[in-house]
Parts: sequence; C-alpha cells; structure tokens
Amino acid sequence: MSYCINPNCQNPENLDRATACKSCESNLLLKGRYRVFHPLGQSLGCRTFLAVDEDQPAQPRCVIQQFCGSVPSVADNGAQLNQTFRSDASVLDELGKHPQIPKLLAFFEVEGCQYLVQEYIPGRNLADRLSQKGVLKEIHIWYLLSELLPVLQLVHDHQLIHRDIKPSNIIHRKTPQNGLTTAGKEDVGTLPCEEESGLVLVDFGAAIPANSGPLKTETVTGSAEYAAPEQIKGQAIFSSDIYSLGVTCIHLLTGMSPFDLFDIKGDAWAWRHYLKIPVSSRLGRILDKMVEREASKRYRSTEAILRDIKYGPTPIDAIVNKPRVTFALWGGAAVALISVLLGSSLSSTVPEAFTSSEPVSTIPEFRFDPPPMQNFSSEPLESGPAVRTLAEQDKNPVWAVAVTPNGRAIVSGNNDGTIRLLHKRHGKILKVISAHLGPVWSVAVSPDGRTIASGGADGTIKLWNFYSGKLIRTLDGDKDGVFSVVFSPDGRVLASVGKDKTLKLWEVEGGAELETLKRVFDKVQSVAFSPDRETLFVGSSDGKIEMWNWQTGELKETLWGHSDAVWSLAISPDGQTLASGSWDKTVKLWDISPNHQSRQPNGSLLRTLIGHSDKVKSLAFSPDGDKLASADLSGTIKLWRMSPGERWQMNPADTVSTLKGHSTWVELAFNPQDKTLISGSFDDTIKVWRLYP
Repeated sequence: MSYCINPNCQNPENLDRATACKSCESNLLLKGRYRVFHPLGQSLGCRTFLAVDEDQPAQPRCVIQQFCGSVPSVADNGAQLNQTFRSDASVLDELGKHPQIPKLLAFFEVEGCQYLVQEYIPGRNLADRLSQKGVLKEIHIWYLLSELLPVLQLVHDHQLIHRDIKPSNIIHRKTPQNGLTTAGKEDVGTLPCEEESGLVLVDFGAAIPANSGPLKTETVTGSAEYAAPEQIKGQAIFSSDIYSLGVTCIHLLTGMSPFDLFDIKGDAWAWRHYLKIPVSSRLGRILDKMVEREASKRYRSTEAILRDIKYGPTPIDAIVNKPRVTFALWGGAAVALISVLLGSSLSSTVPEAFTSSEPVSTIPEFRFDPPPMQNFSSEPLESGPAVRTLAEQDKNPVWAVAVTPNGRAIVSGNNDGTIRLLHKRHGKILKVISAHLGPVWSVAVSPDGRTIASGGADGTIKLWNFYSGKLIRTLDGDKDGVFSVVFSPDGRVLASVGKDKTLKLWEVEGGAELETLKRVFDKVQSVAFSPDRETLFVGSSDGKIEMWNWQTGELKETLWGHSDAVWSLAISPDGQTLASGSWDKTVKLWDISPNHQSRQPNGSLLRTLIGHSDKVKSLAFSPDGDKLASADLSGTIKLWRMSPGERWQMNPADTVSTLKGHSTWVELAFNPQDKTLISGSFDDTIKVWRLYP
C-alpha cells in the first residue's frame, strides 16, 4: 500500500505502485524517491511514517518525519522549530554516527513542510514488548540503563534535549546471534544479545537545542505521561530526559500507566505498590531520584546515575572527572554485566539477586573472644610474601579500613552496607555486620578497641560492640551521607563530617550531640584529632585546612596551600606533624608543634611531597612515625621516609618505595603492632603489605 502524506488528504490509502493519490492527486513519491507505506506515529506538529527509498537499488526501508504548519515556535526569538532543525541538521547527522542512534539520511523541505529521513531500525520497541511479554524484570532495567544512559549523555553533550523518551521510542535492534538471549543461556525476557549495539533511541522529532529558551505551554511536544513537570510548562532541561527515562523504567516494571503510578493526594510516586516482584533498594533509590518532580532534587546528569549504578551513592562528587563508565560488557552474559554494575556478586539464580531490599549478611556468626584490653604484645611477622591479599570481597568494593589497637583484626566498610572483621594474618572472616542501608563510607575503632563507629551513605552514624557485633546506638549524622568518623584520643568523643557542610561532635557514652559547627566550611571531607585532645583539623573541598579548639568552638588557624579538595588528613604519632592529601595530587606536611610563646600550633608549611599522578585519597603514618603512606585514585601507594632529624632534608620526589597491586583507589591503615600496611580498595580486595626498615 502507498500512503499519501498530504496533511489535508481525506483518504490517504492507495494501491502499492500508484504514483498519484486517488483522493487528492498529490504525488505519492516524496521528492521523487521516497514511497510511504503507513504511519508509525503522530505528535503535535510531527508525523512519522515508514517508507522505502526507491532511488536505491536495494530499496531500503527508512523512517520519515514530517513537520508542517502546526510546528511550535520558540518564544524568545520567534524562530520556528523546523528552522531550528534545519540549522542543527549537522548535529543530528553527527549523532547518527553512533550505532544506538538512527542515521540521518536526508533533510529537505517540500511544499511548506520539512522532512527528516532517518535510518529504519529493525526490531521491536519496548512498548510492544511490554504488551506481548508482560512486565520487565529488574535485570532488564539494569540493562536498559546501562545501554541508554551513555547514549543520552552523548545527546546532551551535543546540547540537544530529546524530550520524547518513552517505551515506543526505544527499539531493540533485531540482530540475534545464534539464538542467544541476554543471559547467554537463560531466557530472561527475550531481549536479544547483539554484537553491535543494543537498545536504540529513536524519534528526535521533538528534540530541541538546550539553549532554545522557554516554549509556549500550549505547543509543548512530547508525551504527557512521561514528560517532566518543567517540560510540560515549556521549560525542558537536560534532566527532563532523565525524568522521562525514569518514568519509562517504572512503567516497564509495573505495566501501569505513569498517570496511575503517581499519588496526586500524597504528591508522591506509588510505583512500588504495583510491582509483582520487589526490586533491590539500590535500583529503587536510583529510579526515585530520576523521577523527582522537583528538578533540583533530580539527577542533573547521566554521569551521576552511572556513578551511582557502579559505586552506589558516593561522597566523591568529583569522581565524575575520571573516565566515563562504559557498559560494553553485556554482549556475553547479563549476570556478568550486573556484577559490574552493582559491585556485588550474584547468586546462581538471577531473580534472588534482585529481590533483596537491604544488605543481608550471608556469613554465619563466629564467636569472637575479647582479647585483653591492655599490654598488647606484638605478634612476630610471619614468613611469607611482601604482600598478601587477605580476602577477595566478592565484588564488594571497600570504602574504608581500620585496624584494632591490638593489631589482630582488620575492620572494613563495604559497598554492600556491611562491616567485616577479618583476621589480620590469614584473612578469615570473624564477623559480618549488616550495618547501613547504603555503602559504609567510613569506619573507626575506639582507642580501647571495644567500639566500632561507622558512617554511611544512608546519613546515619552507628556505634557497634566490637566483640558481639550488636548495635549500641544510632546517631542522626547527615541526611545526605556521612563522609568521615573519628574518635578522640581518649575515646570519649566522636567527630563526624558530612555532605551538609557541618562538623558534629558526639558523646560516645550516651550519644548526646555535643556541638554542631554549621556552614563554616566548604564541603568537608576529612577530619583528625590531635594527640593533645584539644585541636581538631578539618579539610574541605576548597583546599583549606582549619584548626579548631573543639572544646570551645574557637577557630585557631586556617592553613592554605592546596589548590584542590583536601580528602585526607593524618597526624604523626608525636603530634608534631600534620600530613594532608589533596586532589591537586600532592601531599603537604605542616608543623603543628605548639608555639612556645602562644602555645598555639604553628601551622607553617614544611614540605610538599610530589610524586602521585592522580588525586591523593588516603594517608597514614606508621606507628613509629618514620614512614608516611599515601594512596591515590589510581591505586598507587607511595611510602615517604619521615625519620626524625632527616625528614625535612629529604628530596620531596624521593620515596622509600612505590607499591603497586591495586587497580583503583585505596584507603590505608597501619597495623599499630607491627610493620604492616593495610590497604582496602574499590577493586574489591584488602591487601597486607609487609614493610622493611
């Protein structure tokens, strides 16, 4: 059948090889070469058709979009949207080079209408898949996000807003390989596995440049079910596409119209009530943030979503500067991809891996008898390699590490919300505590070894009995997450810093909040107590270090020297030297010995240590103070000699050694009872390094 695309034609259907419309006598060969078969869809100002290009020998199929007189206008300059497409045809042509975006084949104007001719993508769109096969499983949503977020980022990088993301505009390219499905052997929903590309984002008919300005409300395009509130008002932004993608996901999970998934009275989404199978808490948190109706609370970029998919919610805001996460790993097996995405191992049955709502310890309880609380004797170093990997963390990135005062156990804060206690020598897991609802960003052990403090992405601080693993109390730290927790030298006070730019001091014994220093910093990333029990050092994202008398709330000194965020602080055992690690890739040493006249810390810069090629994330002094260990985001650990009387004469570029063994960023802690360095990494491993004098 030939189809007439004259907008005024009353009977557009014609015989297959007809050249003129029997109803309106319009030419049925658009521009003398494109024969339209039937309409594919229609929105305000745009109609989409399936056609063939008869000018080519193979007569390939193509998709034609028609923009006629009802095209909306841009309010700020009066230029019609079709003129915007003409000026930005080069952008669409460039985007079409990506395998997951249709190629732009032609752009022209005929009889007052403008036309886009694009590549035809064979396959089934997700709206059809939903109606034929039913709702998608969580594994499909992870796949969808991993496939489309990088594509959407490319569109946004070209300063274009799609404005019409919905299931019918997402097509799974029909190129199955040997009949395999996305899981390789198991059919998890008949999404074919492909060699080239996976899901393809189509229909750029509603797309506009990001700088177009507000559109008249009555002419806004896009599907109302999936459109963000600001887009409906004619003010689409990049995150409007993120909103539409999130709504698409919850529609595919529930099978319900997005209109029915929003509780108008409660002014909140109620999509979880319509799930046949519960989804993981991580996916739920990500989708909730994608569909926030208030744009300021929504993800602002696809990179932020990709970061949360891979790492969970993270305090390292600037991690976005690292190479963009790509997800080309799907091809073989869906389970392997999800392992990469979630940073956690999957059970042999996929559904079980995604129905757990919160982290659960799967390791049985071990009795952990209390060691003596004093006069710890140092255990001799066992023979063996200079570096040992204590535990493969089951695809569970390590956020933080600490060592007990007796040196016998390592405490790790993990991406799955657990705290693990490992035997320092053979790595046996002594205890697993299901601690937080998100990643455990920081851990600390009290000086007497009886209490573990943890700060999490869920915004809470928790105190745990070291021996029983039981929760002592929960402190409300920071609703956006707690970056760091540290005990005072006497163990009576706990300091915490979080995303809300506050530093809080807590009484360990009763849990009372002693002090809150609000908004006196930029974003606060690191904190350390001095051995004199009076001074608290705070590092922030603007590169400064502040010295506070934490008992009086008095600011003693501000140290300036770093050009980027200070993410780590460490104080030498003698209390004379402060080390600071920054994202400017340097380590600085500061004299904090008391000034004899004022009895205040000097705060003068002693030395800048240069040698890291990436941002410095962690620092630790050895128990005898003769070495400083520093680690960066690339996984490189460097040791610097700090021998008394010699440390300031050293060449700042000379290190005792460079330790290579991790593939990504590292947290450090020295064992206080021997010459071993503990490193926990986002590469899922904990390593013990045996150091020599």
